[in-house]
Amino acid sequence: MIFRRRKNRDSDDVVEELDQESEESEESEDDAERADEGPDAEGVDDSEESDELDVDDLDGRDWRGAGPYDVAEVDLDEDPPEGLPRIDLGSIIVTGFPGAELRLQVDEATQAIVSAMLVHDDSALEIGAYAAPRSGGYWPELRQDLIEATTEAGGSVALTEGPFGVELRRIIPVTTPTGEEGYQPSRMWVVEGPRWLLRGIVYGQAALEEGVEPPVAQFLTAFRSVVVRRGDQAMGPGDLLALKLPEDLTPSE
Repeated sequence: MIFRRRKNRDSDDVVEELDQESEESEESEDDAERADEGPDAEGVDDSEESDELDVDDLDGRDWRGAGPYDVAEVDLDEDPPEGLPRIDLGSIIVTGFPGAELRLQVDEATQAIVSAMLVHDDSALEIGAYAAPRSGGYWPELRQDLIEATTEAGGSVALTEGPFGVELRRIIPVTTPTGEEGYQPSRMWVVEGPRWLLRGIVYGQAALEEGVEPPVAQFLTAFRSVVVRRGDQAMGPGDLLALKLPEDLTPSE
């Protein structure tokens, strides 16, 4: 696994970089065209599939049987599956996979790590943990806010059944660093645990796929393997749980 530190980069920058890399292969050309078609692109439709989804039933289930985990549920002294190294980022402990690159995005003003992203080929998974009410049920509220914000931005939203219940699929209009207009597809996985909410956003080629077959599968396994360390501090719902640079890793600029 490659460890790299990136300063003041948001997810749009990373997705643009992934798009540029994917253009080098013939297989990704069709997928790029699908992403550029706009809010009605194939694979993200906010009409019939969303209407038939029983969101109340999906929201009422427990989806953490195979992870992600709370720190109290895991013996960190034991080796993770397949002997892959765990990377302790404070509030989350991430287990990557061969060939994946971990990027930590740092706010230049505060030097705080604001995002952790696993990147592999032309896909990426952004991971973040947030405080949530003890009673649970925060995802439906947050989801509605995201839907409204996406619609106001001129984007398209679809709710589908994913590996963690309700999966939010979005296509958002963006402007690339070169000034070109385009659309950014994403898939959002959300799981709630004891007083925390873990969010994973899939970008790139994996965001255009329907199911969980490759290239989605490796990111799904990595997301299931995340361990959340909430802490006992009082926090408001939606507050980002602090990330920190691992002491045993040396960042490269």
